[in-house]
Amino acid sequence: MVKRVRPPRISGSVDRYLHAILLLADHGQPVDTGDLAKKVGVSDAAASRMLRTLADKGLVRVEPYQGAELTTEGLHRALRVVRRHRLLEAYLHEVMGFDLRQAHERAMLMQPTIDAAFEDKLDAMLGHPKFDPHGQPIPSKNATWPKVADAPLLDLPAGTGGRVSRVTSDEGDAITYLEGLGIAPGAALSLESVSPFDGPVAVKVGGKILHLGRRLAAAVHVAEGEPPAPPSTGEKDRRAQRRNG
Repeated sequence: MVKRVRPPRISGSVDRYLHAILLLADHGQPVDTGDLAKKVGVSDAAASRMLRTLADKGLVRVEPYQGAELTTEGLHRALRVVRRHRLLEAYLHEVMGFDLRQAHERAMLMQPTIDAAFEDKLDAMLGHPKFDPHGQPIPSKNATWPKVADAPLLDLPAGTGGRVSRVTSDEGDAITYLEGLGIAPGAALSLESVSPFDGPVAVKVGGKILHLGRRLAAAVHVAEGEPPAPPSTGEKDRRAQRRNG
């Protein structure tokens, strides 16, 4: 008798909020309700209601006038959400051939349906990747946050640079725009200047001077030396065969 597999319980709203809180918290900073609402794309009132629900479930702590932070249980669940999302992005981009924006947006839709068994098979099929297509680290199976030796572009002294290690934006338009400028993991980039009073940021990419708004520039991280290694030629060929087969 074939054992029936129950479809995973879909808890997309909770996971979406936990994902957003993790990204906004920057590893410890309390998250403002307004920032969370903007990140998720809801009203402040809706975000406040969800935070109360998450607090009741023991996933967040909410301090009046200070913000929300993940509990230990909430952090572990959020890391599992991020892990599955980034594994899906790797599959959609590297195996199925979707561009970075499409891979991100489809992964957002698919992630709530992924269970542990699917996650394990996906991870094994991809060869246990450490980074997603944006250069972002993929949390480990035991829900730990990997450390990355890089720095935000805006923290660099003018006239210095390295290689783009990752792009942290989760906005499809921003991802597409930066990729179109050649700002993607592995690209050589230098910080030329930062204009005062929240003015544009000048960077050099591919021998050209480009000007970025502060929000876009803040999403770019740079590391010295070589970026995370991309899939080997043999692995790319195997993935292409699976995609075309």
